[in-house]
Amino acid sequence: MMLPGGFVSSSRGASGGPSSLAELFEQADVRAVPTFPIAADLTEITALLESVQVADLSVNDLVEVVAGWQQVLGMAVAHQARAISELESRATAMQEFVSDELACAMVTTKAAVDVLADRAAGMHAYPALADALMAGTVDVRKVDVILAETLTLGSGSERRRAIDESLVAAGGLTGPQLARHVRRHVLGIDPKTAKKRAAAARADRCVELQWANDSMARLIAFVPAATAVAAFTVLDALAGTTGDALDARTVGQRRADAFGDIFDTIIETERTPSGDAVPRKHGRRVAVNVTVAASTLLGLDENPGELGGYGPIPAPVARELAQQGTWRRILTDPAGAFVEAGTRTYRPGADLTRTVQTRDVTCTWPGCRQPATRTELDHIDPYVHHSATASDRGTDRGMDPGTRAGTALGTGAGADAGRTSENGYQTRTDNLHALCKRHHQAKTAKVWNVRRDRATGNTIWTSPLGITYSRSPIPVLVTAGALDRRLPRSDLDEPPPF
Repeated sequence: MMLPGGFVSSSRGASGGPSSLAELFEQADVRAVPTFPIAADLTEITALLESVQVADLSVNDLVEVVAGWQQVLGMAVAHQARAISELESRATAMQEFVSDELACAMVTTKAAVDVLADRAAGMHAYPALADALMAGTVDVRKVDVILAETLTLGSGSERRRAIDESLVAAGGLTGPQLARHVRRHVLGIDPKTAKKRAAAARADRCVELQWANDSMARLIAFVPAATAVAAFTVLDALAGTTGDALDARTVGQRRADAFGDIFDTIIETERTPSGDAVPRKHGRRVAVNVTVAASTLLGLDENPGELGGYGPIPAPVARELAQQGTWRRILTDPAGAFVEAGTRTYRPGADLTRTVQTRDVTCTWPGCRQPATRTELDHIDPYVHHSATASDRGTDRGMDPGTRAGTALGTGAGADAGRTSENGYQTRTDNLHALCKRHHQAKTAKVWNVRRDRATGNTIWTSPLGITYSRSPIPVLVTAGALDRRLPRSDLDEPPPF
């Protein structure tokens, strides 16, 4: 049987056979594995697959066992999606923060839960997808492809028709082949879809940073094709594709270096290519932060440093970056947790902001990885206004201590602003923490509650269901005590690397 895209249906197994699933595994004293997918419930298929001794199976049977577990995975996802849909249909105290509750319970990110929730919503609206997943005729990847590629059709009969047709074709196509097939089918249903998709995709344009190993990262730009071609053309011109006899770099390396030079220049000059000033946040200039121990800078050990917004980097890389920057003293405790940040001059707002951001490293919501330098500062105990004037107040949401904290910490008419009889000044390091915008809103709306354990530094969150989750302090530096390796004595006698 020929299927769309040139794929031929599998000829594994034959029709007919035993009348029960149990008989599929025992025939004339010979172990036989059925051809998957098969019609059975999840528990029965799982039990049968678990009873198999894979070491005793033929290569053909092993292929079927792998296919069987693939059906089990799809069925499990379908059951999970049903539970998510039921949870979101309930009127509970979680309100719109169901994804956050699940993220904490599953120890994962909200973005990962949002993927599950979107899939569950699609399968709830179009039960044929759930049925196909339970039957094993499609896998999870194909369900996601079908939902994504038919999204522009809305939620009416046209989308249902496209989904039904896609399920028929899905069995003989890989995920990428199915995506192209569905896209072509959607365009045939509604010729205007192409324009809608282009507009929607343009609205989603963004630039993302993805971590990689070995002190590398990927900066991914999702932009209109014309913009991408223009950027690459400029980098190609800056790199010079003809080569240089004295330059051992490849063309790709020269393009990458040219790309970096553009942004290094912007950071150094604080000017955009058009000559405009680069905006400051919290009163601080744009900077790349590197944390490294003084002993490592002096070459006395090889403990890793920390690159802000990325993570651990090898000692040689940290030394190289440190030579190019302005130094600021940061004190840590023996475990590497932040204690104090030094400064040459004292500005209450900027200094307090730097202290809190350096200590928290990221948003203090459990599992949130938003760097603290891109968050808002929140009062754990809500800011209390007493004698502050109207100009002193402002809301706690999105507070910039560089413009507001001076009132609470300064002198004069506003000196008592934010002062309570029990807690003293409200705007202080142990009452401030970094929160991304979403989690700041969740706390401000009192959907979630938070407190800080001053003894341990743990930030403890309580969900609308009364479940508590704890976020421990993130060390700003890997300490020498965390590593067993030490340099040989002969290396310690070497002069510092700079």
